[in-house]
Amino acid sequence: MMTMRSLILGLMAAMFALTAMAEERINRFDVAIDVERDGDIVVSETLNVTAEGYQIQRGIFRLLPRYYEDDGAKLPYAYKILSVTRDGVREPYETSSEGNAMQVRIGDADVYLENGAHTYEIRYRVKNQVRYFADMDEVYWNATGNYWDFPIDAANVTITFPEGAQVKEHAAYTGAPGDTGSDYTYRDEGNVQAFATTGTLQPGQGLTVAVGIEKGLIDPPSSADQTRRWWQRNGSLAILIASLLGVFWFSWRNFNRVGRDPVKGPVFPHYAPPEGYSPAAVHYIYNRGLSGHRALIATLMNLAVKGHLIIDAGKDKLTTLTLTETRQKPATLAAEDLNLEGALFSTQTTRKLGNVSDPAFLKAYTKFTSTLARKYGDKYFRWNIGYTVIAILLSGGAIVFAVMQATQWSWWHTGLIAALIALNGWFMYLMPAPTKLGQNVRTEIEGFKLYMETAEKLQLNAVEVGSDAPPPMTTERYETFLPYAIALDVEKPWTKHFEKLMPEAAKAYNPAWTNMAANGFSDVGKMTSGMVSSISSGVTSAMPQSSSSSGSGGGGFSGGGGGGGGGGGW
Repeated sequence: MMTMRSLILGLMAAMFALTAMAEERINRFDVAIDVERDGDIVVSETLNVTAEGYQIQRGIFRLLPRYYEDDGAKLPYAYKILSVTRDGVREPYETSSEGNAMQVRIGDADVYLENGAHTYEIRYRVKNQVRYFADMDEVYWNATGNYWDFPIDAANVTITFPEGAQVKEHAAYTGAPGDTGSDYTYRDEGNVQAFATTGTLQPGQGLTVAVGIEKGLIDPPSSADQTRRWWQRNGSLAILIASLLGVFWFSWRNFNRVGRDPVKGPVFPHYAPPEGYSPAAVHYIYNRGLSGHRALIATLMNLAVKGHLIIDAGKDKLTTLTLTETRQKPATLAAEDLNLEGALFSTQTTRKLGNVSDPAFLKAYTKFTSTLARKYGDKYFRWNIGYTVIAILLSGGAIVFAVMQATQWSWWHTGLIAALIALNGWFMYLMPAPTKLGQNVRTEIEGFKLYMETAEKLQLNAVEVGSDAPPPMTTERYETFLPYAIALDVEKPWTKHFEKLMPEAAKAYNPAWTNMAANGFSDVGKMTSGMVSSISSGVTSAMPQSSSSSGSGGGGFSGGGGGGGGGGGW
């Protein structure tokens, strides 16, 4: 019985021993750092590893940090791989960016390693890794890195300075990132400073060394190095500032050339709209394009006032448009009005707006807006779109370049990008300019709008100073100009003038082209506002609706200085 038990225990011990023997690890990690007088360093890393075909199958990979901290700034490393060998023979390798690290993958994808110990050597140059202080120059280097997948049984670091170096300070740190462990020995060998660990570094632990020497041995940064460092720190901001100034200069220069409005004459009250211009045309020219749905609402109202439609504007935001059988001759309406009428009622005499989308209505609306753009576009405005497109492309290119150049992001970057966007938006608004014809018509429209806003005041001023009085207010005059008032967003003051100048007529006003009385509107003002609101709501409902969704989610130390990273097997 005891013999069997002993046998079992012996087998278990052997299995544990074999498992331990088969563990992949770094047996020795030697780092030699040669400091050059120009501040560059040449790093030689010699790693003796045990490969057992688990993680280390074809080779190992080394992760080197892409950025380092310098006086609070995040700067990129300038690496140059000099050589890579395995067991004294050159070994193929590939470099790639992996987030904040540069990966050096060593080995051949088609070649598997023999199990056992292998020695890798990686030599690389890093520019400007001497830190300059007022009283000394320092090399501060994370020699092993803290992100290896394997334990490191022994790590040794030597730092070789040029002849004549006088060491002022030295230190080393072991452990995980942020630790200040002191499991190491130190030897001063003149120009060579040597550090060695006294225990195993577990995965996630590393060795960082720091040595300060008297100033004067290492050359200060050259003008080229200083310029390069300045560009690394501030290049992205410089790009954004330069692009902001450049785009402003480009846009302002071209605005002065082609975007300024022609000289506008004085604005006097006009008692009628410009001859031959529909409410939709007046809206388009005055606003330099379409603003909301008012051009459409004004056109529907104009068709109703002219006896072509009956508008049933209910309080439930459902609007019914009914084509009348006794319509006036087409010559009394503008082409855009007739085109809209024909498109809306090509196959039916009644159309409802509200509650559901209406593809046929969308088609008619699109045709209506394109008609306005063709008829009252280029003849009345210089859009100058090319200048705006160029400015936007320049801004976009600058932003992309700045983002690629940036090593760290700040509120200054965000603010400058926001300023670029705002600047382009501002000039996008300013750059279109009316032609001479467009400016003259806009001036007339402005005078007509002034009249509809201040009709009562103009009437009183005429009586007091003996000037020409505006035409007297009548029900027909109010009704005829109501679509224009809606087009120019002044239907409320225009209706108030009607109610004040003709209170009895306003109280009795019950036009045949709408159902004001049936829906319980108590006065003209409420009728007008209700109709505009109802039609606007109906138009919005008839348009295709987009959907959206939301979601929420949601001193020194080990790992300090330059260098670092880690690695593993592949």
